[in-house]
Parts: sequence; structure tokens; C-alpha cells
Amino acid sequence: MNEGGKKVSWVELYLDLVFVLAVGRLAHLIVAQPEMHSVWVALGLFFVLWWTWIGFAVLYNRHGDDDRPEHLLFLLGSVPIGVAAVAIEPAAHGDPAVFAGALAVARVILAVAHGEGGPDLLRGRIARACLISAVLFTVSIFVAEPWIYVLWFISISQESGVMLRSDRDAADRARRGRRLALFAPEDPREALDPHHFAERFGLFLIILLGEVLVEAGQAPAEDTAAWFAIGAAMVLAGALWWLYFDSAAELNLRVLQLSGGSPAMARTIFAVGHMIPSFALIGIAAGVGLLLEEEPPVFAYNAVAIGVGLYMLGTRAFLRARLGPVALRVVVVIATFNLGRLHDVFSPHEYIVFFAVWVTVCAALSTQFGADRHVGPAEEVGPGQAAVAGPDAPDRVGR
Repeated sequence: MNEGGKKVSWVELYLDLVFVLAVGRLAHLIVAQPEMHSVWVALGLFFVLWWTWIGFAVLYNRHGDDDRPEHLLFLLGSVPIGVAAVAIEPAAHGDPAVFAGALAVARVILAVAHGEGGPDLLRGRIARACLISAVLFTVSIFVAEPWIYVLWFISISQESGVMLRSDRDAADRARRGRRLALFAPEDPREALDPHHFAERFGLFLIILLGEVLVEAGQAPAEDTAAWFAIGAAMVLAGALWWLYFDSAAELNLRVLQLSGGSPAMARTIFAVGHMIPSFALIGIAAGVGLLLEEEPPVFAYNAVAIGVGLYMLGTRAFLRARLGPVALRVVVVIATFNLGRLHDVFSPHEYIVFFAVWVTVCAALSTQFGADRHVGPAEEVGPGQAAVAGPDAPDRVGR
């Protein structure tokens, strides 16, 4: 995926390893207290961590050089993120001080990294936004709920709006011209490298899929049925991988290429568009882990069903497939959300096997009838330059 663009660096992969710790802690929250309250708490904490990760992804995408100073910067940033990951459990139980403080430090590091870039208006704006976020996270330590979460939301909203700000002039040009290429920002310094950005999000999804495997690997295997269920859980993870990486990953990359690395397009497709399906994988992992335990709650059945439904909606690969009328695909997705009702029909182990077959069939149908991988003709361009797209490109993207 990285041919022709900036490559993901080794130090970014190390930073992702720290986020693995956070993902595991979030899944454990749901497993420890399998109820909707735990899901909402985990989603709120994931939301903050997700945008922290995006901050480092955008930083390297635009300004990373893969040199020693950059390595030191990311290694330094990994420390507060690791502390925040360990502090997830106390934050979930009403003590967010360490969690908020660690994320405040991470944003100070991001602000310094952008501030050292010289007289660049965009870097200056991002540095100020990160400092404002650092102040808001620090203030949240001293206020009571629900104002803590209000401050976190304001912090994320203002910094994300600057990092991936919408170019209104470009959007207006695109609407008038009906071409993705017209989304390209006028200032080439605002453009993102499509290959690097798409690959970063793909790698993060791999991390989240890995959590499903981790939960399956931790299950006790005391009989043949348990072994079959563990194998089915791994088949389920592979089918989920196929649903995204067989078609959706390439299509998302092509759209971002055709938009000239538009920050607004990157925000829509990746930063916002991938957030819920990414969190859905944490719910699926927690549900699988619970189903492989003795006497799992009904919640576990619903966690897998709703998680897979959200993943199918968010990745859009299945909905784009040409396996008959759109209404039929929508019915399949709606049915997926309701498969948790089968808790009276299947034992926990049987349910995992059933779901592995269900998702595998959906992945096979998506492949057989094929999502349209070709968004439109385009020539390779540098960051900030508009790709050349055919006049019907937006129509093909929407399919």
C-alpha cells in the first residue's frame, strides 16, 4: 500500500505497540463488567485515545523525516500514552486524573513538535490547538463529572478541526465541478500523503483485529467444543480482515488520492469514518472472550452481533458489493445486528462457530460480486496537487 508515497516508519510501529496496551485495557473493561455502561465508558476513553493517535499520525504524515530527532520525539510521546493506557481502569471508575494528565503531556509534546517547524502558519495553528487541549485536559483533573467529559470533547473538537481542517473553498469547487480532484487544498503544505495515511489506519485495524485473536487465545480449552470455538474465533477475525482489506482499504486510498490528499476527505473517510468500526472490533473481542468463558451473559451474544453489524456498516465493503439489490444487503446487515437473539438457540461455542460462518459468507459474497475497486482514472501526483479524475468519479465512489 505504500508504493509511491511516504512509508510508515519503525518508530510509528513502536508507538502502535503502546496503543495495543490501551486497546487490551479497553476490552478488559467490557469483559470485567459486561453491561452497556461499560461499553459507553470504554467508547468515551477510546474516543480520546483515538484522536491522540491521529495527532501523531498527522504529524509524521506531514513533517516526519524518519531521523533520530523524530525517533526521540515519538519515543518520548509513547511514555505518556503508555501511562494513559495503564490509567484506563481508574479513569473508568471515576479517577481520571492520571489519564487526563498523561494525555495533556502528550499534547504538549505534539505542540512542541509542530512549533519547531519554523514560520509555518499551519504548524503554528496546530501547535496552539495542542496547547489549548493540554490546558483543557489539565483543568479537567480538577472538575467534577460531567464537566470532565465536556472539556475533553471541546479539546478534541478544536484540535481535530485544526489538524484536519476543512478547506471550504476546495469543497465548493468540488461541488460545482463534481470532481474529487477539486477537493485538493490550495496550500500544498496542508495536503496529506494518501499512501501513508491509508496505511496507518490499516495497521491500526490490524491491531484491533489482533485483540480478537488475543481474547480467543486466552480461553480455556477443556474439550473438543472449546477447541472448535477457538478455531472459529480465529476464522471470524480472518473474515473481518477480508471484509475490509480485500476491497475497502484500496478504495479508501484511491478516494484520498483523487482528492489530492484533502484533509477534509481524510477526516471524513478515516479519522471519523473509521472510528466506530474500529471501536466495534473492541466490542467483538470482548464478546468473543466472554463467550469462551463458562456461563457467559446474554450481553456477550449481543456484543458480537452489534459489533459485527457496526463493522459492516462502517467499513462499507459489504454494502458496496454487487450481490443483488441494495435492499437485500441492508436486510443482511440489519439481521446481523439482531443475531444476538439467538442466545436461546445456540450454546456459546456454537454461536461463535455460527457467527464465523455468517461473516465468512458475507466476506465471500463481497469478493464474488466485487466492490468497484476503480474510483476513476488518476495520475500520480505529489502532496497538494490535484489528481486527474474522470467527470463521473463521484458517482463511482458512491456505489
